[in-house]
Amino acid sequence: MNAIMALRKKLNKGKGIDGPGAQLVIGIILVVTIMIVLLPILITVLLSLKTNYEISMGIWKLPEQFKWGNWSIGFNQLLPNMLNSIAICLLSTAGIVFFSSISAYVFTRHSFPGKEALFYAIIALMIVPAVLTLTPSYVLMIDLGIKNTWWALLFHYIAGGQIGAIFLLRTFMSQQPGELFEAAKMDGAGEWVMYAKIAVPLAIPIISVQAVTSFSSIYNDFLWPILVIDEQSKQTLMPVLRALTNQTQGEYREQGISYAMFLLSGLPLVFTTLFGLRYFINGDFASGMKL
Repeated sequence: MNAIMALRKKLNKGKGIDGPGAQLVIGIILVVTIMIVLLPILITVLLSLKTNYEISMGIWKLPEQFKWGNWSIGFNQLLPNMLNSIAICLLSTAGIVFFSSISAYVFTRHSFPGKEALFYAIIALMIVPAVLTLTPSYVLMIDLGIKNTWWALLFHYIAGGQIGAIFLLRTFMSQQPGELFEAAKMDGAGEWVMYAKIAVPLAIPIISVQAVTSFSSIYNDFLWPILVIDEQSKQTLMPVLRALTNQTQGEYREQGISYAMFLLSGLPLVFTTLFGLRYFINGDFASGMKL
């Protein structure tokens, strides 16, 4: 009897969401959600390691012999265009972070006539649908004579990525302690010193999040590279991924290679996402903010 009473007391110890019943339900929901999210990936992994005959037998049947060669062939086919995508993403992301952080610093630490009006004018561009700017941007690239070059990609991505980045970084930098900048100014620090040694280091978590977001959106972009890049050797990965999989599958007569290529194409995004998540996991997101 005493054991039953002790068990009831233990079960009723927590209230609301902290109670054991609520925690059990939350745990079950999380497990089911994770399984649903990972299920398509697991199926694709299995298909990538099978022969054509094993694929035709069903998606759940394990392969008799894992064909890791499919991954090797797929990676070799993807590598040139994947390197193009990574290079474009790194350069564009660096440009977005650099220019937007400078703009955010100016909007935060300086006062000048029309500052708020200019800032709101920049933010107002967020409501303009991206599709409306495609034609003017395309004509501009032709007029500049940079169509079918990486400059057409870099200019478009760096310019287009400023709007949201300036808003995000300015919001974050406005929460940084002003006393640090006042003390640095009294010690004779110039604007570039305060920007590079105070504002940017304190904003590293949000800058990293912005960098990961920009990298992912540029890497996954499909439409703009198709419009401005004509040669496949200069093209980024996503616009030519389907063509590469069809070409490779037709050459090697193995469907598993196509599935392997789809999986391998997402590896850069996995690494960049893990890099950004570590700031949330470590609790560094709010560092440098006036809380």
